[in-house]
Amino acid sequence: MRTELPGSTCTPSPPAVDASVDDLLRPHLPRATAVARRLLGCEHLAADVVQEALVALWRLPAAPIDVRGWLVRAVVLRSRQLRRSLQRRQRHEHEAAHHCALHHGCDNPLHHAYAHELGARLDAALADLPAGQRTAFDLYVATGLDYRGIAAALHLPVGTVRSRLHRARDVLQAALAERPPAAAT
Repeated sequence: MRTELPGSTCTPSPPAVDASVDDLLRPHLPRATAVARRLLGCEHLAADVVQEALVALWRLPAAPIDVRGWLVRAVVLRSRQLRRSLQRRQRHEHEAAHHCALHHGCDNPLHHAYAHELGARLDAALADLPAGQRTAFDLYVATGLDYRGIAAALHLPVGTVRSRLHRARDVLQAALAERPPAAAT
């Protein structure tokens, strides 16, 4: 256990890395990375876990007797912890999005975000439609009526209904084809 000096607000700094530490660790990195990759199934996550294990090793007051064994065990434990964390996160995201019809049958968070972004653009485009086009389009989508049925419901000629639906589809298609504005950084 480390003790801090009275009045000190920072923890002691770890020892400086020298060539001997590099020589000590370099032969064990491929094995540690392979173990993490096998447990996590992802090169990027494996690299993160190995890095965390190396930082933990670096912070030890003295090097362990079996560096390879310690490093591999640290990688295994961190990989299991990360996998459990990712599973919990996926479960919570899935439960949070369960009520949304856009996510039925899909667990990919990227698809969820994309569907919500498209849904928001579609809602905005629908709100911007002129009242006649929006009413004809809503009847078409909600009831599944053909042109004659919509014309009868709205007391309009069939040609007027066709042109309103055509214009509404053109506006909606253009709105969905637009690329979203880039996020400000």
